[in-house]
Amino acid sequence: LRSRTPPLLQRRITQSMARCAIPVLSLLLAAHGALAVTVASASKSGAAARAAEWRAVTEVNAAERRFWASEWSGLEADIKRLHDVAAPAPAKKEHRKSPLAGLKLNLEPKSPADLLPALGMLKGLYEDGKERIGKLNVREKDLKAQYETKKAEHDRRIEAVEVKFKNHTLSAELRTNETRDENRLWNYWERVRERQHKQYHTSLKIQHGTLEKTKTMIDMYEKTISGNANKATVAKELRKVGGGALPDIVFLQDAQTAIVRFCEQATTELHGAQKEAQQALSVEVE
Repeated sequence: LRSRTPPLLQRRITQSMARCAIPVLSLLLAAHGALAVTVASASKSGAAARAAEWRAVTEVNAAERRFWASEWSGLEADIKRLHDVAAPAPAKKEHRKSPLAGLKLNLEPKSPADLLPALGMLKGLYEDGKERIGKLNVREKDLKAQYETKKAEHDRRIEAVEVKFKNHTLSAELRTNETRDENRLWNYWERVRERQHKQYHTSLKIQHGTLEKTKTMIDMYEKTISGNANKATVAKELRKVGGGALPDIVFLQDAQTAIVRFCEQATTELHGAQKEAQQALSVEVE
């Protein structure tokens, strides 16, 4: 058939096919270029989002350190004030400001009336403790809400990766990389939340214990001051507060001993919680 076609006609057919092929090829090249640009843009966008998330993780860790340093310091100061009322430390050569400075307390009470200033301080500690617990609960609620928001964002990013892969704007290799990096980031956020929740419960436990023992001491002080205290009942309460049997001595000394025992136990627990929190917060991003 080709041999029967006149040369002139053959040239015209070839030229016509060439003219048709050029636009098609141009469209194919343009589509390929657009796809490459889209994939590169998506990759850069994902990397930028993850970089921002890692910066957010660093900021959260820094905020956690500041918050718990302040929280532990305040709680330890309250416990020390309670301890110093019951068993004031002997005078030292070097000058150190006492947490009881400015308070007119009789640190060696000989009568129920001597307990009045200490009772006022105990009531102040009790109110401070309630306020601290309230703030801890509000903070925990806010952190939980933030976690849920982060979870929703994570789910949306994973879904977006799948959508791009299915509409062929993301290669299989990039899909694997994007999913891996996103899950790695989310796993770290989950560990942050677990640490926050654990520290909340640890702090709440110590604070509730302090509050409970402070309230017990307030009740006993008020009974003693009013003269309505039943010695047998008070002794039973003191054994509960002190964590063990108390010697058969004067009631006021029993009260002091109970406070000291509790403060020593609470301080030990507090220091353990501080150490654990510092170790958890110092974990490097993998």
